Amino acid sequence: MRKLTAALALTLVPILAVGCSSSGSSSVSKSDVQTKAGSFYKDKSHEDAKTVSCDGSLPAKVDAAQTCTATAADGQTWAINAKVTKVDGNDVYYDLSITDAFVAPDDVASSVSNFYQQKVGMAPQSSTCNGLLRGATSSTIRCVVTEADGTRWGVTAKTTNVEGSKVNYDMIVDEQPMP
Repeated sequence: MRKLTAALALTLVPILAVGCSSSGSSSVSKSDVQTKAGSFYKDKSHEDAKTVSCDGSLPAKVDAAQTCTATAADGQTWAINAKVTKVDGNDVYYDLSITDAFVAPDDVASSVSNFYQQKVGMAPQSSTCNGLLRGATSSTIRCVVTEADGTRWGVTAKTTNVEGSKVNYDMIVDEQPMP
C-alpha cells in the first residue's frame, strides 16, 4: 500500500453522560466528580486520561456547574463540564459533556475502514483509533488498520477545517506496514 489520502467530513453530535451521586452534604465531592469525569473521558476516547482535575466540589443545586480538565496521553487537554440537572434528597444528578468539538475514535475508525475498503477493494479485519480528534485545524490521531493476513498499517487522521458542527479531516496511510 502506498501513501493514500482521503478527505472526509463528520458532523458532530454533542455527547452527554449522566452522573448521579449520593451525598449527605450540599455538594458532590471534587474527587467523585473527577472520578466520573475520568470514566466519561475514557468511555469517549478509548484511553485513560493521564490526569483529571476539577476546580472543586459540585454544589447540589440545579444548574450548578463545574469544569474539569482531562489530560490525554498525548498531552492535549480536554474541558469536561459537569452540570447539575436534578437534586432529589441526597441524590444529585448531573450531565457531563466535553466542551470542545471532536470526532469520536469509533467514528474515525469507521471512516478509516470504509476508506481502506474503497482503496484496496476489501474490508480490513479491523480498524481501531484511540483518542479524540479535536475539531481544530491540524489536530491528529493515529489509527491502525489490520488486514486479513495480520499486516497492520498506521493511519493518521488530520483535521483540515471545521464548518459549523462539521469536522473535515484527511486520512493518510503510512508508506510502510507497521512492525
